[in-house]
Amino acid sequence: MKQFFPLISVMGLLIFSLHAEAHRYHFGLTEISLNERAQTLEISHRFFVADIEKALSLAASKSLHSAQKQMEGYVNTRFQISDGNGDILHPRWVGMESDVHDIWIYQEVPLADIGSGKLKIRQSMLMEIERDQINTINVTHNGKTQSYTLKPGNSQVEIAI
Repeated sequence: MKQFFPLISVMGLLIFSLHAEAHRYHFGLTEISLNERAQTLEISHRFFVADIEKALSLAASKSLHSAQKQMEGYVNTRFQISDGNGDILHPRWVGMESDVHDIWIYQEVPLADIGSGKLKIRQSMLMEIERDQINTINVTHNGKTQSYTLKPGNSQVEIAI
């Protein structure tokens, strides 16, 4: 029995490590909805805290203010919206919040800035660090939701609102 114990231990560790790797995935969600009452296009992003920390290389000693500025800069370079004329829109930073697992980032664009109703969206957050990153964009308008799946090499979509 003693000769089987090391073998069983190694097999147990191998199975545990395969199980841990099998559940590691890289996923982000962006929700875009038209708020007629507020006359804004509301945008929320949700990502895993660990993935965002990796992307930003945040140090634990940095203040929340500094982290927010880093996050705002990162989001503005990796998430872009342009209107039907190709003009880049600049979403207003509303804020962010997090818990142990997830971080939520909130932005908005005044409907008056959009114009035609056609938008081109580039959502490449975390794609520079994870080859298997999947970003889903859900667009809700008139009670209907359309979903788009974006991957590295295919991080843009055109939508009509």
